[in-house]
Amino acid sequence: MLAPKVVMPFVDRLLAALPNEGHNMIKSNLTQEELRTSEIRYRRLFEAARDGILILNATTLKITDVNPFMTELLGYSHAEFLGKELWELGFFSDKEASLAAFEVVQAEGYLRYEDLPLQTRAGKLREVEFVSNVYEEVEGHHVIQCNIRDITARKRAEKEHDQLLESCQVANAEADTASNIKDEFLAILSHELRTPLTSILGWSNLLTIGGLDEQASKRALETIVRNARAQTQLIDDLLDTSRIITGKLRLDVRPLELAPVIEAVINDVRPTADARNIHLKLEIDPRISPISGDPARLQQIIWNLLSNAIKFTPKGGSVQVSFERIESHVEMTISDTGQGIEPEFLPHVFDRFRQFDSSSTRRHGGLGLGLSIVRQLVEMHGGTVTATSPGAGAGTTFKVIFPIISVHHELRNVETTRPLAGSQPLTDRQPSLNDLRVLVVDDEPDARELVATVLTGRGAEVVAVGSADEALAEMERQKFNVLVSDIGMPEMDGYGLIEKIRQLPAERGGRIPAAALTAYAGVEDRMHVLSAGYQMHIPKPVEPAELTTVVANLAERYSVPLVLI
Repeated sequence: MLAPKVVMPFVDRLLAALPNEGHNMIKSNLTQEELRTSEIRYRRLFEAARDGILILNATTLKITDVNPFMTELLGYSHAEFLGKELWELGFFSDKEASLAAFEVVQAEGYLRYEDLPLQTRAGKLREVEFVSNVYEEVEGHHVIQCNIRDITARKRAEKEHDQLLESCQVANAEADTASNIKDEFLAILSHELRTPLTSILGWSNLLTIGGLDEQASKRALETIVRNARAQTQLIDDLLDTSRIITGKLRLDVRPLELAPVIEAVINDVRPTADARNIHLKLEIDPRISPISGDPARLQQIIWNLLSNAIKFTPKGGSVQVSFERIESHVEMTISDTGQGIEPEFLPHVFDRFRQFDSSSTRRHGGLGLGLSIVRQLVEMHGGTVTATSPGAGAGTTFKVIFPIISVHHELRNVETTRPLAGSQPLTDRQPSLNDLRVLVVDDEPDARELVATVLTGRGAEVVAVGSADEALAEMERQKFNVLVSDIGMPEMDGYGLIEKIRQLPAERGGRIPAAALTAYAGVEDRMHVLSAGYQMHIPKPVEPAELTTVVANLAERYSVPLVLI
């Protein structure tokens, strides 16, 4: 085989030696060979292309050739493409649209569609990018080449990206809203906790300094008690909300009559309504059947709704409570003539931490948790609660529906709920603790002194100590009738104390009635306290009346057994 540098001079010399006719013949043969090579190369590219390619007659607009990828894309055979116009294969909506498109191609030599929907023979939808160009194939004969690129996967990815971006934007917006609500809530929480604290500290300092007359001192004490109770209510709401969020709120369900619960709450809020000249009206259907529920939580539902109605009703207005049986459920309606609810806020009235006005100029206080707690408690009882309002200044109506228990229990099995002992003031009607010896254990001196003072004031003989070790030492020296102990204490807590006490023989106090007075107020804390060996769990802060009643109950000095809920 000769090298190219040898072959080419030889060909040149051969062509130079031949006549012109022979020279032209060889040149023609070389051109034909090049054309065949070019055609083979084009055909290979045409058939191997991963884009669809259609060749159309520029005059008839009918398909004259199609590559394999196009047949795979739409599911038609090569033969089924030939002789067809594009509109017949779904490229255009009809023949007129197809002709209009190719008029543009013939006039401008180019046409492009970014996303053209195509339906395959099997009925699947594909999105394609469509590009058409006019070429002169041989002199005077033009063809239209259409390149079709399948962009279905790309479009799907773009759509998913857009959806993901939109969901991220929504999530970011929700996060921003939640963050704003949290910031507003923390600001409100700080305000609501500091406001009663200001009154408590201020009046306490004035009482400590002295100089207040008898009337002012009485007003100072009333203010301190009122604000302390308001702060306790705020903390209770926060704890309830935390239990609801974590799923740790439990109900003590039993059959009961709702009418006494409502009447008890009405009596509790009536002084507030009377002070603002708000007319409070109660209508109870005598046909009401018992329901199944937690007495304390039902009382909380009604109290929250009634307090809310009174708070937002101006002086001289009215609040009406109706309670009736409708088929298989009981329905409670609380209507007021207060400020009403704006339509745009009505869907959010039961949302946690949401208040219509959370600005520093708002007219009413609160954390915005009461109605959220109401909805959760009602739903835990199998009921529903709704709010309606015609708008601003037109009042609000809350409707609560509870299912009636399917099996009617005898009246002796149905509890009639009375107000909690903690809501009652300390009066002479409270049980006497004369001749009782009480051991009080608390590492906080102020709390220890308060408990000792309350119990001593009711006639008990109190020994107050600051640690579990001191308590065990006192029990070795003398006998006691009742133990009241804190739980959270250094070195040995209240659980360790009661464990050691229960290991003692009865004659040394091993069976002493005991109550845990603690700031650990959760349901799990109550269960832990009772299972550890205490008879009662008393959450801090405690009202003097409740503390006296608990101690009397433990010592069997109270005529009516106390039921702790």
